[in-house]
Parts: sequence; C-alpha cells; structure tokens
Amino acid sequence: MTSLSDELNKLDFSQSSEENQSKQSETPVSNMGQTAAPAADAGQTAAPAANAGQAAAPAANAEQASAPAAGISAASKPEFLSPQEEFKKKRPESDYEEHVVGHLKELRNRIIIAGLVLLVGALIAYPFSGDLIAYLWDQFIPESVIMSIYSPTEYLVTRLKLSIAAAICVFFPFLMYELFKFMSRGLYQNERKFLIKVVPLSFILFVLGASLAYFIILPLFMNYVLFYSDQTAIAQIGLGETFNTIISLVLGFGLVFQVPLLMVSVVRMGIVEEKTLRKGRLVVYGTLIGFAFLIAPDPTMISQLLAGVALVVLFEFSLILLKFV
Repeated sequence: MTSLSDELNKLDFSQSSEENQSKQSETPVSNMGQTAAPAADAGQTAAPAANAGQAAAPAANAEQASAPAAGISAASKPEFLSPQEEFKKKRPESDYEEHVVGHLKELRNRIIIAGLVLLVGALIAYPFSGDLIAYLWDQFIPESVIMSIYSPTEYLVTRLKLSIAAAICVFFPFLMYELFKFMSRGLYQNERKFLIKVVPLSFILFVLGASLAYFIILPLFMNYVLFYSDQTAIAQIGLGETFNTIISLVLGFGLVFQVPLLMVSVVRMGIVEEKTLRKGRLVVYGTLIGFAFLIAPDPTMISQLLAGVALVVLFEFSLILLKFV
C-alpha cells in the first residue's frame, strides 16, 4: 500500500511539474505577443511617416527644380552699376600682385629706355639744330633785330635744348607707350582698352597744342614784346632766352592740351567724381593758372595769361565732354 501511494504521489508530482513547465513556456510566448503589438503599432505609425517622406520628396525635388529657375532669373536680371563700378571689371588672368620693389625696377627700366630713345633722337637732331635755330629766328624775329649771345656756351646749350625738344616732339608717342606699358600691369581690362584709345588721342592733342603755340601764340607774343620794346629802347634779344621761351611755349601747350584726356581718365577710373570737379571750379582754376606760370616763364605775363586762359577753356570743355563719355 505504501509503495502504491508513493507511486501515485510521484505521478501527481510529475504531472504538476509538467504543467508548470508548460505554463512557463507559454508566458514568453504571451510576452512576445505583447511586444509584437507595439511593434505592429510602430509599423502603423511608421507608415504615415513613410508617406510623409514620400510627400516631402516631391517638395524637395520642387525646391531643387526651382533653384535653377531662381538662378536663371537672377542671372537674367540686369545689373545696374555706377560708371566707376562698370569701368572696373574682372582683372585679366595675366595680372598678379607684385612687390613695390618690382614696380620700382620696372619704372627704372622704362625711364632708362625712354632716356636712351631721347638721347638717340637728340643726337640725330643735333647736326640740324643750327639750321633750325636760323629758321625759327627768321620766323619769329624781325630782320632788324640782331641775334645776341651773352655767354661762351649759350649757343651750344641752345642747340642741345632744341635737339632734346625736337626729340620729345618726334618720339612723344613712344614715351606715351612706355608710360602705358608701366601702368597696364596694375589696371583693369577695361582700363587697358581705354588707355589704348587714349595714347593716339594724346598725340593728336599734343600736336594741336604745339601747333596753336607755334602758329598763333608765339607770333602774337613776339610781335607785342618787340613792338613794346621798340618804343623805349633798341631791341637786342639774347639767343638763349628767346629759344627758352619758344621751347617752353610749344611743349607747354602740347602738355596743356592733355587736360581733357586727363580729366576723362581720372573720372572714368573713379579717382575723382565729376561733381567734385564742378563744385571746386575756383580751386581748379587757381591750380591751372599756377601751372601756366610754370610752363610759360615770361616777365611780361602775357604768355602765362594766354596759357591760363587755354587751360580754363580746356577744363570747361572737359566737363562738357564728360556728359557724353
């Protein structure tokens, strides 16, 4: 009996243990079901997010498509610039920054080249300077006036000065070219194109100014001075002083006629504004008259006044020209 009861107890214990194991095995499955439910919910919430992403993708594509259109419209929009900003375009690829020592060396080389050219021109003109002195003397001085020399070297120095002046007149375009080559490395592309046009115009204006002095100013000046002197004393004119006056007037008026180009250049490059020049007329007039006294040394002040009037007229002409340039 005892053994039979023991066997029944063992059987009940094994059955209960099997039931417990089956319950424990079912619990993770139920937990997995519970965890699967949030996953399903997450899938349900992810679906709208995916739909939102799909909806955002066309919007992004629309933004990307609108970006080129905006770029095209911005590019096609006209850009309004001031004359100074329009004049200063992108520098050429050949342009580069250089130390000041490099610019000084280049300036030295340009000056040496220009000096050598003038020296060669003066040496070529020197053998003809004697005939040129006689020709100019006959052009401006009456036959009754005797040529006078007041120092042993006066005639030689006068011939040298006249030879150098002739070389400057002949090689003036080359001198302007050397100046352009020195300045071109620091200029914008439009400024270079502008100066290329300026160089021939500068030579033309130089010839006009020198011609005005030679054909109009000098005859009037010489006739007035000699007529005025003839009333009180016998005219006895020194060779050196006479040709100093001739050279200074011819070269001076050639430089004076560069004023229009100079003003147009500084205004186009943005160095000075046009309204500043218009408002400061009195200051500019005083500066021009002072410059006239430098280029035309004359004790009677006739040539200075003529040069000053020419400078003022050219200044006003330049202001008118700036309205159309």
